[in-house]
Amino acid sequence: MKKIICLIILLLPLSSFAKTCGDGGNVYDDLSCADRTLDSSKRDLNAIYQKIYASTQYKNEFEQSQKAWLNYREKQCNGYIAAEASQSQGAGSSLITKDCLVAITKQRVDYLKTLLEK
Repeated sequence: MKKIICLIILLLPLSSFAKTCGDGGNVYDDLSCADRTLDSSKRDLNAIYQKIYASTQYKNEFEQSQKAWLNYREKQCNGYIAAEASQSQGAGSSLITKDCLVAITKQRVDYLKTLLEK
């Protein structure tokens, strides 16, 4: 029962991902779309990071915060989520992991935007 609940939780983000990428293809089309979405999210993250870095007097602290967040994202998506997703067959596990990276990166972008507004 616990594994079923974990699997459901893991698959929930995929429904939001599907809205972004459409539902017209196979898992490899979805992976390609996930790569594009992740690249776009990373560009957004880098842009907002540069804006905050240029405007803050606490550059070292901000840089350390970002490094800690990157470490968290790596361990969350490529560690725990990837291990759970390994139960999926084929390319499904890669899609789950990429979806995690996209979701967490977008959350960070949204959070950093709130810092610019202050």
